[in-house]
Amino acid sequence: MSRKPLTVAVLASCVALSGCFEIPDYRAGAPRGGWQGSTPPAMNPTAPSTSQAENACMAAGRTAGFDVRGVTGTREVTDDAGLPVSRDVMLHVNRGGQSLDVRCSYAYDTASARIMTL
Repeated sequence: MSRKPLTVAVLASCVALSGCFEIPDYRAGAPRGGWQGSTPPAMNPTAPSTSQAENACMAAGRTAGFDVRGVTGTREVTDDAGLPVSRDVMLHVNRGGQSLDVRCSYAYDTASARIMTL
C-alpha cells in the first residue's frame, strides 16, 4: 500500500472516531463546559472511619445492657444519590445466657449510635 492512501485512511479513521468523544462546542454563544447550575456541586464527603462507628456501637451496646463480645461485620449505607449517610454494624453480644447478633446504626450526621430492636 502506498503512503498517500494509508495517510488518507488514518486521517479518515481519526475523524470518524472523534465523533465518539464528547468534544466541547466552542462556537460563539455556546455555553462553556462544566457544571451549569447556580452553585457548584457538593463534593463527596468523606465518611468517618469504620473504627469510629464500631467503637460507638460497642459503647451503645454496653449501655443497652449487652455483654458485647465483638463486631461481626459492617456495611456502609448510602442515600439515593450514593452519598454515605450511616454505617450498620453487627455486634456479637451475650445477654441473659443467650448469644446473639444485634444490629447497630451509626449516623454520620449526628455521630450517634443506636441499637436496632429485633
